[in-house]
Amino acid sequence: MPNFLVVVSDNRHSNYEIEREILKQVDAELRICNCVTEEDMLRDCINADGILLDMAPMTAPVVKALRRCKIVNRYGVGYDNVDVNACTENGIWVSNVPDYCAQDVSDHALALLFSCLRQVPLRDKLVRQGEWNINTGKSFRLAEKTLGVLGFGRIAKALIHKVSGFGFKQILVYDPYVQEKVISKLGAKKVELETVLADADFISLHMPVTSETRGIINRETIGLMKSTAILINTGRGPLIDDAALLEALKQSKIGFAGLDTHNTEPLPADSAYMKLDNVVLTDHTAYNTEEALIELKTKAAKNIVAVLEGKTPKYPVNRISNI
Repeated sequence: MPNFLVVVSDNRHSNYEIEREILKQVDAELRICNCVTEEDMLRDCINADGILLDMAPMTAPVVKALRRCKIVNRYGVGYDNVDVNACTENGIWVSNVPDYCAQDVSDHALALLFSCLRQVPLRDKLVRQGEWNINTGKSFRLAEKTLGVLGFGRIAKALIHKVSGFGFKQILVYDPYVQEKVISKLGAKKVELETVLADADFISLHMPVTSETRGIINRETIGLMKSTAILINTGRGPLIDDAALLEALKQSKIGFAGLDTHNTEPLPADSAYMKLDNVVLTDHTAYNTEEALIELKTKAAKNIVAVLEGKTPKYPVNRISNI
């Protein structure tokens, strides 16, 4: 009989051999579940020693019902669906993998930017319909434009590093928690939010969702942007007030938006975004490359193993006082 039970709460990856192989180090059984609701979590995870969590709800009632859980590891960077306080109160580590996809998400931000800038999806669709010499509105060159970045974490830094040779006029960064000298080392300039919004031709969102950042893109802040601005979101859907952005796109208050993350996922088939040609939509897939998934799975499983061995996870979100 195995020493431990580790549960994958919601099966979003087709293969778990990487995790299974790593968990053999502590003789842990890996069980794959498909939890969506609290009730699912209570049914399938209650006896787990460790939980590999994706999008399922790790709420306070679930946490309090766990009988022997020592660690909840979130597959990814964010942990919005985890009640961290409840885990801490119940002596359960919370860990994540904050450094696995900076290159991949920054690549995707650029892909969305170029797709919007040159209207690639729309042109592809129209060419397939037999059209040629298509007038899709104004296009602009990249050089001598201003890039605005909201947030200055790993992904934002990777993006700024990549575009250093693109010929931008300037790169403006808003992040009140990072010192100016840190930002200037990458050739960017720290400014206030209003300055980024007003001066940037392209704005890329790389913030976590907090009480301060939720809905940071709203009617008021959009009103500060250029009418030709391109907004890119590979951060989190709730950074954007959908009603305000839809209004701005429909009325050409800004030029384009490239959205990988959304307030409701999957994006509903009747979403108003689906009807607009000045939006490029992807399916929360910015992180998803072969290299990133291998790194994610490996580091997630190693966090679990560390705690089951009585150690501290490499990427802790909280602290457990008796360790």
